Amino acid sequence: MRILWYTVRQCLIFGEMIKMLMNTLCALAVGFVLDSLLGDPQWSAYPLNIVKKLLCGLDIRIKHAYSDEPDARNAAGGMYEFLAIMIVGLASAAAIIVSYFVSDILGILVEGVMCWSAISVRSPKELCTRIMHAAKADDIKAAREYFNELTGMDASGLEMTDIVRCTLEAASANITDNAVAPIFWIGLFGGAGGFIYRTVNLADRIGGRLGGYEDRSGNKPSAVNRFFSLVPAKIAASLCKSSGSFLLLDAKCGDQTYRYFRHDSQNKTAAHTQAVCAGLLGCSIDSGYPNGRKMILGDEDNEPDANCIYWVNQLVTGAEVSLVFIVAVIRVGLFIAFKQLF
Repeated sequence: MRILWYTVRQCLIFGEMIKMLMNTLCALAVGFVLDSLLGDPQWSAYPLNIVKKLLCGLDIRIKHAYSDEPDARNAAGGMYEFLAIMIVGLASAAAIIVSYFVSDILGILVEGVMCWSAISVRSPKELCTRIMHAAKADDIKAAREYFNELTGMDASGLEMTDIVRCTLEAASANITDNAVAPIFWIGLFGGAGGFIYRTVNLADRIGGRLGGYEDRSGNKPSAVNRFFSLVPAKIAASLCKSSGSFLLLDAKCGDQTYRYFRHDSQNKTAAHTQAVCAGLLGCSIDSGYPNGRKMILGDEDNEPDANCIYWVNQLVTGAEVSLVFIVAVIRVGLFIAFKQLF
């Protein structure tokens, strides 16, 4: 009897796993469509905005608690990262389990909202496009405003050439952060996987080195983000090269520049896509951390112009759509194979 019960239970669990292959694919489609239509809204109930508030609150409280202990700053960063992942991870898992327990449709919708929150492509692309138009019109005021909205950095002291360079740097790095990496983790672990990755990435921006901290409190958030972004960054570089070929850009130069510069930066994950974009566009792209040494990737003598922003936006779209298609093919293939075998 125990063997029979164990066999039945395992079949039920395996059957649910097979069903989740398609449920998560449907959720990914929902998230992709919602991001394409709505981008990142400013609604207070939007899950990503809730996470940002959580991370800002944690960052302030933990750094304040360790403000008198300079030697403990690394531990503060580790505690900040641990709490962020635990709170968001448990909340995401609970939401998905409860929603799928109620019904598959509700589960797909809840997981789809998580996928929407994890993928962030439309809003950054729109801001990059506005910066490009402002640069072409030589409207420095508008360019600074849009750049501040895109990066959160103070652009009051930046000239137009600096804004174009920094926009290109951010846009090429975000191919991994905002598109490929979230879809990669959604493909592996569903909407919760993508949402947790987005939390890790935001934790680095808010409390890590990308947040501008010079003490050791940013070491752990940055290290965790690099770990979760490394494989997606390599995939993103390959997808950019493929998209560049389709767009009739210089794919050979993109591959050569990638091979030469992909490790030539403090920001190892961002350098993958930045180096490819520099080669494809035949220009130079900055890389590195805000508080670290800047590296010039690509042809140093060729300054990027506003049109380069347009082509990076096309590469973002190409990488995103390509990976969604790959995830769909893999999940449908696994679903059919498991159905045939079992």
